[in-house]
Amino acid sequence: MDSKLITDAILESMRKEVAEFVETQGNIDSSSQYEERVLELSRKFALGLISHRSGKLPKSRNSKKSPDESGPD
Repeated sequence: MDSKLITDAILESMRKEVAEFVETQGNIDSSSQYEERVLELSRKFALGLISHRSGKLPKSRNSKKSPDESGPD
């Protein structure tokens, strides 16, 4: 896939989240709630970057290994 298309897909997937945050940030009462919300957005963005680059993430770290890559028995 073209790098521009990947970039657009990642940014589009976060557009709704960022727009919602911008609309509701005035309703956040404390700095800890604000920080928590920003960290949540950051995690979602990072996960989007990782998942678009490597495809679907496995459920566990071990499930990504094939029997040939697991090493000697």
